[in-house]
Amino acid sequence: MWSKDASLADLYSNAPDIPTFAEVGGTIFMVNHFEYPQPAAAYLSTITANDNGDLSVINTAHVPDNSSRVQGLWFLCRGEKTPWGTHLGAEEYPPDCLQEFARYYGLYTGAEKAGQGAMAFGANATNLARFKELFSCYNYGASPEVGITSPDGSTNVIKWRTLGRISHETAVVMPDNRTIYSSDDGSSGVLLKFVADRPAELSSGSLFGGMFKNKQGKRDEFDIEWVLLGKGSQAELEAIALNPSTRFSSMFEAVNVTSDGTCPEGFYPANTPFSSFKQKVKGKSIYVECLKVKPGMAAAFLETRRVAAIKGATTEWEKLEGITYDPHRNRLYIALTSVDKGMLEANAYDGLGPDHLRFNPNPCGIVMALELDSAFSATQGTVIVAGNNKTNTDKANKCDVNAIAGPDNLFYANHNLFIAEDTSRHANNFLWAYNLKTGTLSRILSTPVGAEVTGQRLSFAAGRAYLTWAIQHPMETEEGQEPADKDQHPMEKEEGQEPADKDQEMAMRGYVGYLGPLPLEAVAPDAALNFAGHALSVPSGSAQEQVLGASKVCAA
Repeated sequence: MWSKDASLADLYSNAPDIPTFAEVGGTIFMVNHFEYPQPAAAYLSTITANDNGDLSVINTAHVPDNSSRVQGLWFLCRGEKTPWGTHLGAEEYPPDCLQEFARYYGLYTGAEKAGQGAMAFGANATNLARFKELFSCYNYGASPEVGITSPDGSTNVIKWRTLGRISHETAVVMPDNRTIYSSDDGSSGVLLKFVADRPAELSSGSLFGGMFKNKQGKRDEFDIEWVLLGKGSQAELEAIALNPSTRFSSMFEAVNVTSDGTCPEGFYPANTPFSSFKQKVKGKSIYVECLKVKPGMAAAFLETRRVAAIKGATTEWEKLEGITYDPHRNRLYIALTSVDKGMLEANAYDGLGPDHLRFNPNPCGIVMALELDSAFSATQGTVIVAGNNKTNTDKANKCDVNAIAGPDNLFYANHNLFIAEDTSRHANNFLWAYNLKTGTLSRILSTPVGAEVTGQRLSFAAGRAYLTWAIQHPMETEEGQEPADKDQHPMEKEEGQEPADKDQEMAMRGYVGYLGPLPLEAVAPDAALNFAGHALSVPSGSAQEQVLGASKVCAA
């Protein structure tokens, strides 16, 4: 990111993540949230449509933090529109609270000095200590919901603690308005299922973690069971999460692995994927903690991944990203950016087991289908789309250019599964449409070098349909550029990285756009989507500034 002056008075984000549309009292609104810089932010745009269905942005304003129950947003990733019309976001990469400090503020051993600089504390140890004292670590890693409450654009924001605290990528609501699935974008991730006590009301319910068991002789086919992690209420969890005195030690006792490579009696293993939790077990370095959960419901909802591991759910997924629902087949689809680490057999990220996942490695990623029963509970899973690095590759494209690479966001519509890429293994990332009737894969959109597609969905406004999407961080990395170390988030930038000129500044901004309008008959439930004759028009001049203005984030 960069500032146009030293005062940071005009700060831009090039990371718009998902636009969702809503019409309230005849006014069209678009909620869009931004992944970084931190603190993250959500914005509300007012939209108009002309007689031809062309959309224009009238105004964009910050969605205010309208209550002390929110206290800022954190790394907002993919989200979705709920059946009741709100924008349900996702906070990923939450702080690890055992270390009592945030990942990007100096989580790792030896990194605290850098963390101080990032927060502008410099060498002021007193201010840094005060920040740690006041920082509510467990307030981040929730699912924030933005609702538009009136035609004047008034909004209400609530962070749902009941959906668990993980590296949330997205959450999707099932047709019963009670069951919600959440994906976990990180190493040693878990697939969560929340079942609300009442439809369209997330204030209380039960949280489950998925347990995936390989079918006999199959590495990529599974039976799925659900492990109850806990039952909880928003009011109780919110009070605990917002209290700065809530600590890891409030919920757990922790000890080291014994000399015989097991956890002591009464303690259970969790495969926590940070370097500071590596322990030597029988000559092999593995990621493991030995934990005992203290009484109370908080741990299941505020340390969800650890409790899931302790209770036997599968916590071995690597970069579990997009998730979407197919009403025609009563299925979920989930995306895994790469098949690596805990998804492989006998890997250090499995900790002390149980090693549920034993895929063959695939750096280009996969998409899986999960079959649901009549209660919308996933029962079986299998791989349906996979990338490959064996054919049609070159120096700039390490995965086949005619197949997916780094699948990230997913959206289902009209027998098409829209698959967005986030990868350095294609020089240009693509948005694909995978036709579930024919098994064919078609490119819909290509991004500039260094960018990713995100937030694709079928949106409706003024009686018309649009395929809406966002593009993040164009020109961000050079060919082959990798993070400095395995724990560095790929979105981190070097200090002082700025655009060379005005044209490059424009190119480096994020984009929010659409393909359409599409005729409504083309998006009828049983129609196959057809994009022929619906070319993407590229704005210029003032229209271009208007589009880009929607991705401008002004510092308060």
